[in-house]
Amino acid sequence: MKKKEKYVYIAVLASVVLVFIGFTLTKFNKDIQKRVYKLQISSMQNISKQGGAVVEKNLEGMVNTLYALTNFLVEDEDFANAEHMEKLRDFAQERNVMFQRFGIADASGNAKVTNGEKINISSRQYFQECMKNKKASSEIKKSALIEEMICIIAVPILKDGEAIGVLYGCTDLKVFNIYENTILENEKTYIQVIDPDGTYIVKEPSGILGKRDNIFDGLSRVESQTSLQEIQEKVKNEEPTYIEISDGECRETVCFTPLKLNHWCVVTVMDQSRITNSIDYILGHDVYIMIIRVAVGVLLLSFMILYFSWQEKRQIEEFNERLLIDEKLFRIASEKSGVIIMSYIIKTKQLHFINPDMFGLKLPDKIDNAPENFVHYLSDKNKNLHEELHTILKNMENEEGKRTFFVTVKHSDQEELILRIQLTSLFGTNGEIRQCIGVIEDATETQHLREKADRDSLTGLYNRSYAVEKINGMLQEFSPAPECVHACVLMDLDNFKKLNDTLGHQKGDQALQDVANILRQHFREYDIVCRLGGDEFLIFVQNIPRNVIEKNIGSLLKKLTLTYEKEEKKVCITVSAGIYLVKEPGHDFRELYQKADETLYRVKNSSKNGYRIYGQTLNGSS
Repeated sequence: MKKKEKYVYIAVLASVVLVFIGFTLTKFNKDIQKRVYKLQISSMQNISKQGGAVVEKNLEGMVNTLYALTNFLVEDEDFANAEHMEKLRDFAQERNVMFQRFGIADASGNAKVTNGEKINISSRQYFQECMKNKKASSEIKKSALIEEMICIIAVPILKDGEAIGVLYGCTDLKVFNIYENTILENEKTYIQVIDPDGTYIVKEPSGILGKRDNIFDGLSRVESQTSLQEIQEKVKNEEPTYIEISDGECRETVCFTPLKLNHWCVVTVMDQSRITNSIDYILGHDVYIMIIRVAVGVLLLSFMILYFSWQEKRQIEEFNERLLIDEKLFRIASEKSGVIIMSYIIKTKQLHFINPDMFGLKLPDKIDNAPENFVHYLSDKNKNLHEELHTILKNMENEEGKRTFFVTVKHSDQEELILRIQLTSLFGTNGEIRQCIGVIEDATETQHLREKADRDSLTGLYNRSYAVEKINGMLQEFSPAPECVHACVLMDLDNFKKLNDTLGHQKGDQALQDVANILRQHFREYDIVCRLGGDEFLIFVQNIPRNVIEKNIGSLLKKLTLTYEKEEKKVCITVSAGIYLVKEPGHDFRELYQKADETLYRVKNSSKNGYRIYGQTLNGSS
């Protein structure tokens, strides 16, 4: 009788499994459609981000250029004098800038243009925003000179914190080159850029959109489940969104991605036939064969589960008993030593704490499904820890040996606590990681002392010893991205001794701090920026495309042209730079410094205020 009942049980279980598989097959088509659709939407958003990065990079470069030009304008009370207009005209004609012409307006909006015109721009939106908000603005309008749409970018001319005028530049919309700098996976994907009113800045017509000068005008003539008013509100409020549209023949998905600058929006359009083709490819005959094989495997697995389930249950009970004993021992030890001890069970993903109230964290004794639920026990002040904790938990599951992590926790509104987490893995009889033990202790004072020792006291940049250690470590793990290199940039200030001798060492210290701030803003967080000593700075730039190095350094040298004055005496400092490109492994800091220094020496003995790449002539040419 018992044997017969067992067979009935197995038959019922097999029937349930088969019914489940049949149900799964009927749902499979819809599930695949939903997943592929989500993937395509994600792909569109990535494309929009690429296009947005191109536009924002060009806009930021042009705004920085205008701000740099205002520095010499405010030196004269009549900042729109003939000499300044001539310099701006020469700058637009002789240098590789994106502006066709410049204009300078006083506080009343009376403007002089480098082409000789005199106009009043007080009613223009970009003028009013610059004067009111004291920050950059832009406007798209039709040029009366070339009968085409142009982009006007303007910045306030500031003196003692007040806007005394506006400097603006006019540029062709083609300078954004969005299609030359964005990876498109399919010819049925289109990128457009619009302003908040829907006027096209960059227009690439798709099957439905792009046939009119305003995207909202085009959307009003097609079918969509989202109202035109709702779309306009989201674009105006800079909210990313996507919609589906149809003109009766074609169907397209449209993704709106706002930019951080100037309230523009990148619009990515994808023909839905691409999604249909992806689904047809995935739902090939081989997929159904694979599902049948999986179903057979599931049936076999179910029989095995019946046999081994009772053994595993007994082992888990024994293991939990041992954990209770271990927990008592750990609790006694942690209370004596002033630390938190945590135990992570890999199989159940349970995270246990002993002495959890230490350091004001107020953690529970146990967290089930820790990778998903740990973050819920953190206060709003510590939301930045989510990614770090995910990395630590993943390390606890997969890595072996002793390892150490540091995390920063906000203990109160004014105080931050640096915790050191030391992990050790425990293994089962088969060599697999069964459990990970961690000790959490306060390392705030130690880390603050270490960080202070790694920094230059005047500029706050890394000092020489830290930079040497960090760069040598990076060179040992040499792995640049495709088409990229590492660059060692050695810089020396021109006229720095004259600045100290003429205006005093306080101005010299200010100049060093100003240069440090510009370097911090210009380079990325993970690049190594340090002061070697005196007026010598070194930057180790990681994973930079070879074809943008010259442009990057050229832009930096413009920013580092600084003028200081005291008691009617003025001194202008510039920067000379020597660059060595790291293209292959096998280097160390000493070799990089030697070659960059040799290259810098040649720049200092030629023209100064320039740069040279090792093995090339002045300013990067071969």
